Parts: sequence; structure tokens; C-alpha cells
Amino acid sequence: MRPRKLLLAALILFSSPAFAGTPPPPLPPPPALPGIRTAAVAKPLVCAMATVARPETKGNPQARQAAQRGLDYLARSSVAWTNEKKCFGCHVQAVTLEALTVGKHHQYGIAAKDMNAMVGALLLGVTAGGRITGAAFEGQAWARYDQWVDAQHTKDLLKYAQELIGYQQQDGSVLDDDARLPVTGGTMHTTYQSMQTWRQAYARTADDKWLTPIRKSEKYFAQQSGQWTQKSEVYIQNLNFALLGLAAAGVGPSEASSLRLQRLLLARQNQDGGFGLEKQKSDALATGQTIYSLKLAGYADSDPVIARGTYWLVQHQAQDGAWRTVRSGQGGAEKGEGMWAVLGLVTMDVMSLAVNGLVDGQHVAETMNIAVEARDNQAGGVAKVELLVDDLPVKGECAAKLSHAWSTRELKEGKHIVDVVATNSRGQESRRRFEVYAGSVFLTEVGARFDEARQATEVTLRNLAATPETAGKLEMVVYAVEGNDNKRGKKVFTSEQKGAPGAMAFTWNGTGSDGKAQPKGRYVAELVLRDAKGKEVQKERTLFFHDSEQVQKQKFGEIEGQLSLRGGAGVSANTTVELVDDTGKVVQSATSTAQGNYRFKSVGAGQYKVRARKEGWAPQESAVQATPAAAPAKVDMAFH
Repeated sequence: MRPRKLLLAALILFSSPAFAGTPPPPLPPPPALPGIRTAAVAKPLVCAMATVARPETKGNPQARQAAQRGLDYLARSSVAWTNEKKCFGCHVQAVTLEALTVGKHHQYGIAAKDMNAMVGALLLGVTAGGRITGAAFEGQAWARYDQWVDAQHTKDLLKYAQELIGYQQQDGSVLDDDARLPVTGGTMHTTYQSMQTWRQAYARTADDKWLTPIRKSEKYFAQQSGQWTQKSEVYIQNLNFALLGLAAAGVGPSEASSLRLQRLLLARQNQDGGFGLEKQKSDALATGQTIYSLKLAGYADSDPVIARGTYWLVQHQAQDGAWRTVRSGQGGAEKGEGMWAVLGLVTMDVMSLAVNGLVDGQHVAETMNIAVEARDNQAGGVAKVELLVDDLPVKGECAAKLSHAWSTRELKEGKHIVDVVATNSRGQESRRRFEVYAGSVFLTEVGARFDEARQATEVTLRNLAATPETAGKLEMVVYAVEGNDNKRGKKVFTSEQKGAPGAMAFTWNGTGSDGKAQPKGRYVAELVLRDAKGKEVQKERTLFFHDSEQVQKQKFGEIEGQLSLRGGAGVSANTTVELVDDTGKVVQSATSTAQGNYRFKSVGAGQYKVRARKEGWAPQESAVQATPAAAPAKVDMAFH
């Protein structure tokens, strides 16, 4: 895949005015090394913190101030609504909680009492409106809370995540049972909310059962949006919900399904910079929602479409922090409008980072020419900008700009995490994260789930192949499993299908290729991607249990945990974790999620060791006992 500059030139314009003035001489940074550096030489970049804001690093403090006023309005008015109605009103508290959590993540002033008030309202349960709609709003809000605040309400997140699976249709949609435009937006809305819920459930638990419903909904969105053109009379919220859903599914901004929606949204921007539920008539709901959608699809604050939309929101905000540009007969609808306007604004962190040369989800070239510019949206100026690969520093500058020719030749094949981090003179950080791939890796997020209603196992994945040649053909071979070491037994079933970009799925009903029913229990699915000439490109392997989750947990144990980095620096995502038996054999392998969590399922009773390996860090190892019919054994580890 090509860098963003080539792929999105018609969509995303990287505009960076030249620096005015000369910054003070920076301290010399450590030398840049190709690929990934080891912990021994990866020393933190230390810079002299500026005491006076540099003019050339000034961002958009007006937008931050408008966002704070909007947050204060939402908190104030939603608390009053809750006290008056004494119920959970679907959109009012749920959307306010999401705005508060995103605001907290981007370092706005969020009072604990305001957050707690919305949490208390959601804990009332779905007391008004349609049950499916209410569950979708609950799940969406808990997902953002769990992601950006803490894990105190993970059980609430998982409760609604499980309920929403029950509402999913075979085509992947989740039908809205209380659509009242513009705040409750129909099936595209509830489906996106469900995907956001399942995505966070997976990030928090590392249980691959949540990946299957995500893949089904991704396919639904891709099929629906694939029929839309600029001549189609598509409601703008459906465009946004589809793009948000694809982002939740892990679709990269350079993939065809995402690019199509980006183009359609860009064509909807009005001359005044805003977007509208009605054509040629800008309003705060559509403008904030579209900014939010495009930001999650990889756009930066400096991109013209975002900058113009942000300016429109700032200019049309009332003195009390609200926006009153949408008329609706629904009670509390102005809070829904305010929520989307605020969400559009609070995506602006304390610093804005424009990154050129990286696209989330791309395959890397041998050399990646990366350019970064940071701007401070408060006061004090940008002190430094750093580039990290897999949590190890690669390049840093004691300035607001960074340029680096990143050699990827030493990268191991697979997924890698690239972080661009800016620090201001107050020590506050703003970060943008990119997932990139090295080598012939196209099959990602392989997961399996047993569907009790159909008595079938669904094996799903994402295919990153962008062309028919690389998409090729996909084969699934199911093998029996022998012993606790998961030794591969006899081949029982084979299936194949033409490769296609995006979500793919296989279904196995438990019948072997010979037509005979196979016993319930553990199996291994091997997925093989072949190119157009039949050559093997990639092979992935996943262990699954062909029976209900309840039976699985009765017969086998589970082991879970979270990986963190030294000194509380954060979690360790995309990290290899191995389960080793008492003979030293690796019986299962996993990769930590975005929140550093891992899980081993269908583990035979006995003593094991959990081993975590991360290049450039000391390996971690811990003993653990797997016990069937018991809570998962928990092993948290920290890299040093």
C-alpha cells in the first residue's frame, strides 16, 4: 500500500504553514537507528521545556474553549434531565457520558460528579424507549467509559455486548426498534453502536468470540455502502454511522470501503464549512458527527475539511455552550445535537498532530518518509515530538516538527504499532497511533464463536488484501485435537472460497468431509491464503471449541491477564504471549489487544507458565494453574 500522501491526495490535504521565528537551540537527541532499537540504547529524549509559547506552534485554543463550554452544558443539562425524569432516557445520558469520556481522554476538565451522575443514570438500565435501541446506547456509552476512564464497569459493558449479539440478524445488522430521527438514527445507528460495544469487549477481554459479530456487521456495512454514490439520496447520518462502524471493525482509512464513504462525506460539506441533515443547510449535529467520523478515519485537525467544520461549530455555539440549529419534537433532542457537536470538538487534544507518510493499516515500504508537525492548542508551546515503534523510541526532536526516513528492513513480519507523541511545556502528551504491517501478512483478527441457535462454529477474519492477485483463495482445514498440548490430529473438514478484501467467514456445522457427524469438543482451524497462482502466502491457526461456552468452561480452564510497561507508562499492545506446559512445550499462543489484554481458552487442567515476549524488553514469565469450572486464572505482567 502507498503512503497517505499518494493514496488520499484528493481527500486529505496536509497543510502546514512554515514556522515563524527561530526556536531555541534544542538539546541533541539520541541518534536514530533503523528498525526497532533495543531497550539498552532506547533512552528517553530529554528536552528543555519552553516557558513561553512559541508563535509557530500555536494551534486552536478557541476550539478547545468551545468544546469545554459544550461539555459543561451537556453535564449541566443532562443532570437536570435525569433529576426530572428519574429514568435512563436512551440518548440523553448515554451520549453525554460518551462525550465526557472522550473529553477526559483528550484532557478536558471533567468533574467527577458529572461523570458519576451519568454513570448512575445508565445503571438504572433501559427504562424508556425500545429495548434494542436502549441496549445499543448503553453498550456504546459503556464501551467509551471502559476504554477511556477505567474498568470499574466492564461487567456492564459485557452484559450489553452479549445482549446485542442476540439482536444481530444473519446479515450482520442490528435492527433499531425505536428510530426517532435525528437522535435515534435507525438500523445503521444501532449496528454501529453494537460494533463499538463488541470492539471494546474484545479489547478488554481478548475473547475472540466478540470478533465474529464485528465481522458480520462489517460485511453488512461494506455491502450497504458499496451501493451508494454521490447521486444517491443517502441520509448523512447513515454515511457517518457506516464510516464509524467500519472504523470500529478495524478498517483502515486507505481501504476501498472506507475511502468510498470519505469521498461521499467530503462532497456533503457546505460552502460555509458545515454539514447538514438537510442539503445545503448546515447544523451542529451533522457537522460535529461528520468531524468525529472523519477524525476516527484518520483525518487530522489541520486537514481543511476538519478545520472548516471546526470553525463552523465554534462560530455557531450559544453563550450557554449549547447549539440550537436542529428542530425536533423529541424531549432532550438539543442534548443529542450538543453531544455530536461536542464529540466533533473534543477530538482535539491539547496538541494537534499532523502526520504525513503513515496510513493506519498499511503495509510498509522499505523506507517510510515520515513528517510530523505538532501545534499546541492551549499555551506553553510544543517541547518535543517523538516517534516510537512497538513502544521503543526510534526518533525524537526537541521541536514541534520531526522528519525521519524510517528503514523497515529489520522489522519482523507481522503487525507493528507506531506511536507519534508530542509533549508540551507542561509535560502533557498528545498521541496518534498507527497499526502497520510488514511482510506478506494479510489475514488478521482470526476469531471463532459457536452459534448455539444454529449449532455451528463460525470462523471469521479480516483480509487486508487490496487486489484480486493478493486476495487469491482462502482455505480452511479443520483438524481434531489430541491431548492438552493441542497436538493436531486427523483432518475432518475442508472448505475454500475466493479471497476478498475485508470481512470473511467460514461456517462448520460439525459434519466431516465424509458426511459423518464429528464429536463435540476442541478443534483447530488452519486458514491458508494462496495467491492467484496457488502459492501459499500466509497460514494462520486458531483453536476453537465446537459446543456451547458453558460446556467449554465446565470441561476446561481459562487464563487471562494484562501486559503493562515499566513505570506505569501504559499497556503493551500487540505483544506475543505463550502458554507453556510442564514439559516446556508451547501449547497456545496469543497476541495482546489494544489494551494489553490476552486470553487462553480451552486449557486442560494442570500447571503451566505464561511467557510474554517483546523485542527490546526483558521477557516475562509466571506460573499458573488452569482449573476447569472456575473463574479464569489471572496473570498480569509488566515489562521492564
